[in-house]
Amino acid sequence: MGHSNPQAIVSMRSAALIAAFLWACTLPSGFGQETKEPYNLPDRFSVVQTVQIDGRTTLVQHLYRDGDKLRLESQEGPETQIIVLRKDRKKVYTILPAQKLILESSYRDTGSSPNLGLPGEGGASWLFQGKETIRGHSCGKYLAKGARRSLYVWVDETDKYPVRVAPVDGKTLVDWEQYQAGPQPTDLFEPPAGYRTMSMSFPEGPR
Repeated sequence: MGHSNPQAIVSMRSAALIAAFLWACTLPSGFGQETKEPYNLPDRFSVVQTVQIDGRTTLVQHLYRDGDKLRLESQEGPETQIIVLRKDRKKVYTILPAQKLILESSYRDTGSSPNLGLPGEGGASWLFQGKETIRGHSCGKYLAKGARRSLYVWVDETDKYPVRVAPVDGKTLVDWEQYQAGPQPTDLFEPPAGYRTMSMSFPEGPR
């Protein structure tokens, strides 16, 4: 793949960042009436996230979270592209190692709801759907139901983390593998030294 347009990369990666932010950075609390939230993610962990659309793997990402800091690494062909979200600095860094380039943009916290992937819906309910085995994990399957959208969530019954998330139409699957809870190295969330930095201006941060 040749040199990519920096702004196009930001646009392309923003969807992945938003998905990861909504999933990994907002913990479930106070969901609906039908059942208690089925898991409680720690605020420090790492995981490999695989996104499939219509049965095809479109993205394989390594996600690191440490409190309000998030790092998302995506490999596409020979190129690695990295997004680092620093809520404490109100910054988003898109790092292009092949070009030794950092695209820096502002992050505006829009107050995402506590619900898993249900932005703006603070009253989503959890409905238990039964048990299924996903890649050898015994999981409880739940329907997280909001007024505007709903998701299926498969939760590991032993370690209590989401193994899979899918919208009700079934066209997209987001799987988590190699999940490990615990503190993450601080240098993962710092822009690398010696790279050229370019400021990018956008009207809004991720929702």
